[in-house]
Amino acid sequence: MADYELRQVRIFVTVAEELHFRRAADRLFLPQSVVSEQVKRLEHALGVELFDRSRRNIVLTAAGMSLLPLARTLLDDASALGSAAKEYRSTRVLRLGIGCGMGRRVPLVFKDLARKGYTVRAVEVPPEQRSASLADGTLDAAFFRGRVRDATLRSDRVWEDRLIAAMPKHHPLAGRDAVSIRELAESPVALASYEANPALHDVLNEAYSARGLRLTVGMPFTSVDATFAVMAANATPMWTPIYETYEAEHQYEDIRVARIEPAITIPTFLVVAPAMQRHWRSDLVSTCETVAMQCAEPIGA
Repeated sequence: MADYELRQVRIFVTVAEELHFRRAADRLFLPQSVVSEQVKRLEHALGVELFDRSRRNIVLTAAGMSLLPLARTLLDDASALGSAAKEYRSTRVLRLGIGCGMGRRVPLVFKDLARKGYTVRAVEVPPEQRSASLADGTLDAAFFRGRVRDATLRSDRVWEDRLIAAMPKHHPLAGRDAVSIRELAESPVALASYEANPALHDVLNEAYSARGLRLTVGMPFTSVDATFAVMAANATPMWTPIYETYEAEHQYEDIRVARIEPAITIPTFLVVAPAMQRHWRSDLVSTCETVAMQCAEPIGA
């Protein structure tokens, strides 16, 4: 196979159109010596003379006339390849399933993926529906908190979410910087159903059981705003776990927050659709690693 460069082919075509080395050099913004040298190298690689230089004005040889249409086709194909690649880069759209309480991580993930050439569409999907959405192609990737229950999906552990306790200001523990799990167990907790958020139930039950305590569920958790409003108005002291990354950017009247000691954390996994290309997954994982470091949240082992 002949060893030549695409730029040599481009120079050959330009010289063939001008039939003059200097004019070709002017069109290409190259020194005439470079143009002449590259044509000679192409001729050597192909094993034929492309131009007859024995006359006052250069002309194409029979080989040159025969190869010129092929050379033009090669340049057109190279241009089409570049255009197709550019179009591909511009249409790399990722549908990313997200949940509540991710805080500033979401815009940071989007920003880093945009830098890599992706357009990201955030899709809010309940946790219990994300696996099905990945399997049927509705989502390209999604974040899962806690254990990934579908073993057929590919997942990477990307960061840890720390829980903190939110409570109304009339709660006996309100105003404390930190509270223990045993202290929290003295009042009911506002939680979504197990089906809606199994990871949160699992991690709280584990923390309570390890201390011989029983989790008492009070009112159902619906949304942050609605749950906080009801807790603030309810005479019964209750608390609800929220994610530290979310609370850091939100404040609510009549609601106080405290660290839970010892810390309760939930791992977050990036889960991708089975059909996702390997380099897309690699880009997503590296983005999550970057965001985890920016948020000073080390990736769990």
